[in-house]
Amino acid sequence: MSIQPAYDPTDPRFYDEKDLRSEVERVFSVCADCRMCVRYCGSFPTMLDAIDDYCTEGKYAEVDTKKLKTEDVGKVVDLCFQCKLCYIKCPYTPGDHEWAIDFPRLITRAKAQEVKKKGVPLVDKLLGNPDLVGKLGTATAPLANWGNENALNRQLTHSVVGIHKDKKLPPFASKTFASQFDSHRKATRGEPAAKIAFFSTCYVNYNQPEIGTDTLEVMAHNNVDVVFAYESCCRMPLWHNGDMDGAINAARQNVTRLLHHAQDSRVIVATNPTCSQMIRVEYPRMLGTDDAKQVAAKTMDPMEFLAGLAVDGKLKKDFKTGAGNISYHIPCHLRAQNIGYKTRDVLALLPETTVKVVEECSGHDGTWAMKKENFEQSLKWGSRAFSAMAEGDPKVTCSDCPLAAIQIEQGNGRRPLNPMQILAKSYRGETIG
Repeated sequence: MSIQPAYDPTDPRFYDEKDLRSEVERVFSVCADCRMCVRYCGSFPTMLDAIDDYCTEGKYAEVDTKKLKTEDVGKVVDLCFQCKLCYIKCPYTPGDHEWAIDFPRLITRAKAQEVKKKGVPLVDKLLGNPDLVGKLGTATAPLANWGNENALNRQLTHSVVGIHKDKKLPPFASKTFASQFDSHRKATRGEPAAKIAFFSTCYVNYNQPEIGTDTLEVMAHNNVDVVFAYESCCRMPLWHNGDMDGAINAARQNVTRLLHHAQDSRVIVATNPTCSQMIRVEYPRMLGTDDAKQVAAKTMDPMEFLAGLAVDGKLKKDFKTGAGNISYHIPCHLRAQNIGYKTRDVLALLPETTVKVVEECSGHDGTWAMKKENFEQSLKWGSRAFSAMAEGDPKVTCSDCPLAAIQIEQGNGRRPLNPMQILAKSYRGETIG
């Protein structure tokens, strides 16, 4: 008989401390016997070292996870940055094995219980509200961007707020993508090839709207009808940091706003893989409603959508310029959605272009890398990605995740392009790279 753990907030056991402790002991015991995921993040070596300390007969002896102290478990929880790689590789996941191991959701549950008891820390309150930060940042873009580069201000932010003084932060745009949408959107010619609702994400809206305008250009070139669908952040940082009540409230609001697009047979295209992961995977689990499931079923990554057009013979392949050798970083949260290598497949359609896929975590993972206690470790865990992306001195580097792109730039000095930027340049006949 398969185990049914309480991984979702819809389960009445979700906030039961004894049930959580029992599940921690069960999962940690399985992981200690397997040890497949020791290279993915700091959680696993920390967990295994703690377990081994209680094994009187030495490492790999029969473990007793009941001996783990609360602080041992807390360290494991703090070091998980929700990359999902362990879930991708785990042979014991729900649906695949009766043991039903879902380590990332176990960690989320533990963080949610901690927040219930102690409240939300200041840094998580700030990072958990990208719309507030974005609105302030764009309204005062020159001053905000100066502050992000000023050493004294960054030291103050480091000490008071908890954002590491050396973490590269994205600049704020002076105009949001929302304010530019109507002027860049083009009407379709006759019957559209498809219809989408563009959930541009907070990052594109406030930080890099050119990704959004390039997306509109690519969609217009392929005669895709586009409506604007971004009103508020997916609020992944709330979910990640354990503010489950805030995350559930945000999920309800976004599902309500996106539902009519899904019912209008529009594909909901979300730029950032983390955002599509939230809408597609986490919203139905947080809410457990048919509306959330309907919205999730209509949500796609932009390149996944274009790959679908290509399969249907509707993607225009009149690319004018190639990109040469591309090192393509496939984000962890895109891999977790199990959609395959859609970005690679579409980029490979460009003339004189070869694509090398880098399957390594950048170590950014939402807001985790921004915190002063995590920044140095984030560079350690992203080091394999930094090296692999620079290997062979490729003409072009690329990532679907704009935050991973910033982290990679922090690690090797070169900011990867978004795939939509590459496609738009090629359609326009511009040099890429």
